[in-house]
Amino acid sequence: MKIGIVDMGSNTFNLLIAEVGGNGEYKPLYRSKIAVKLGEGGFSKNYITEEAMQRAFVALEAQISRIKAEYCDRIHAFATSATRNATNADEFLHKIKELFGLKVQVISGEKEALMVYKGVSLSGALGKDTSLIMDIGGGSTEFVIANKEEVLWAKSYELGVSRLWEKFNPSDPLSKEEETKLDNFLHEEVHELIEQTQKHKVTHLVGSSGSFDTFCDVISERVGNYEEVFEKSSLPFDMDALKALLNEIINSTLKERELMPHMPEYRVRMIVISALFVRMVLRHTGIASASISRYSLKEGVLFDVLHGKL
Repeated sequence: MKIGIVDMGSNTFNLLIAEVGGNGEYKPLYRSKIAVKLGEGGFSKNYITEEAMQRAFVALEAQISRIKAEYCDRIHAFATSATRNATNADEFLHKIKELFGLKVQVISGEKEALMVYKGVSLSGALGKDTSLIMDIGGGSTEFVIANKEEVLWAKSYELGVSRLWEKFNPSDPLSKEEETKLDNFLHEEVHELIEQTQKHKVTHLVGSSGSFDTFCDVISERVGNYEEVFEKSSLPFDMDALKALLNEIINSTLKERELMPHMPEYRVRMIVISALFVRMVLRHTGIASASISRYSLKEGVLFDVLHGKL
């Protein structure tokens, strides 16, 4: 059986097509990411703009065409922060149903965090030790404290990079005053997270896809092993290299980021906030090691399919 999974995120629409066997085996066949910027210009008003809707329809047309070309037996489509908070979400979802015959499930932040956990679990990034999973999205950021056996704590914060960019509208490059203001704001917003990492004695960070893919790709190209690690579902970060890159990104200009290897055009502007967010988490939790899971929400959907829950 072939399935198509569409993750309609607040910044990018992600597609996964996979072949699923009856014995729990699976084979990814195709992946794509399309920058849609669904929440752009509407986060402060909890509204999806007409321009954003049109970008979404173009992306969905391309992704559903690919699903049909692959003769998928089932399609699962999910929407997250930008859609679940939008006052005109019903209108948006109705237009999708009209245009594509596609029923989209809008999931809560809590559900999103748990689906991210399942995706990360499928990647093999979790072990017996307690880890903090961090999934940075456009509209929200999910945190899960877990090991490969169980979830100990999970929470979704409306602190996605696109939402934060719209709120703070930082300069280029980020000034020291803006850096301090953002850092303090994020620290205050996630104080419960910091407490929970101490309570559960978290020792490791697992960065889930998104911005962490970019951090990993930039570092691996610089050290000359990009081709070797690109297809791996999970792998450790060199912490010195990661921390150096986070600082470099935070202090860089837009032009300098454009020249970084494997820096996607749609991440060039807002990855500054991602880097600052990750650095803040590492500083205030004292976590000393990190790894990446290239699997996230859409693979969490695949996990549920494999286990007969979808």
